[in-house]
Amino acid sequence: MLNNKVTVAVITANRKDVLDECIASILKSDYPVFEFLVIDNASTDGTPEMVQEKYPSVKLIRNEKNMGLSFCHNVAIKCFKGDCVFLVDDDNEVDPGMLRKLVNYLYAPENKNVGITVPLILEFYDAPEKVVLAGGETSMWNGRNFLCSKKIGEEEIFRDTKRVPNSTLIRRETIEKNGYMDDSFFSTLADEDYVRRMNEKELSAHVVLKAVIYHKQKHSATAARKLGMTNPARAYILARNRTVLIIRYGRWYQQIAYLLFWQTLFNAYYLYVLIFKTRKKEFTIAYLKGLFHAWKYVFTKKLPPLEYVLEMTRNNLNIQ
Repeated sequence: MLNNKVTVAVITANRKDVLDECIASILKSDYPVFEFLVIDNASTDGTPEMVQEKYPSVKLIRNEKNMGLSFCHNVAIKCFKGDCVFLVDDDNEVDPGMLRKLVNYLYAPENKNVGITVPLILEFYDAPEKVVLAGGETSMWNGRNFLCSKKIGEEEIFRDTKRVPNSTLIRRETIEKNGYMDDSFFSTLADEDYVRRMNEKELSAHVVLKAVIYHKQKHSATAARKLGMTNPARAYILARNRTVLIIRYGRWYQQIAYLLFWQTLFNAYYLYVLIFKTRKKEFTIAYLKGLFHAWKYVFTKKLPPLEYVLEMTRNNLNIQ
């Protein structure tokens, strides 16, 4: 019987109701939660008051302003007291056996080189049995997000993955070896950057296919929302971060193929959507700024300080 101490850290921003449901589901887990943190990203909807009133045993950590998802992950990583920390977004509900299965797999004697475990992500609304994510990675050739098959074989136990968004269990030894997340990413692809750094240290991230979490995924109605560009900051990040990841981890010939062909193709399509479908000037300007900083990174290997992205979020306090 394993007795590893688990810290849970829920990241939230202006989603009081779904946070309430997330916390309640985690507290029903059949594995004990040693420490429970809520990292609040400058909520103004009564989130802090709800947490303090309904869950007095939960430690609330508040940011004075929206600092981004990867920054909040680092807050939890720097202060947790357990043997491992489960980082999870607020728009999820967990299966009661999820934590136990993730912990048991992570600390199994044969999995010493597994630094992170993540659950199989299923759709919460409409069809809970629908697989949302069972692992994946970004292609170093073209920047596309290649997802693992959503068909799960009966004999499958795990899948190796480089994408660990939404919900992630990290052992303390992994953090000691791999350090913190790069908060200059702000959100998108910060998880894959972390895993690829782990891989260079011969550590892996595995999807534990019997461990299940339900994601409250909102289906997008507009072309821009379907691409993830829900606000100017998101448009900026999507224009920039894919290039940063490929320049960091792609081979020189993959970088050339991406920069000379695929990046141009992606940008042409995204700008078409922004200019002719979304028709919001601030989105287009933000995307062009992201593209400029992507190319600047190619030559300088430097990103703007986190404050640059934070400036874009001040009127979008629900951004993580």
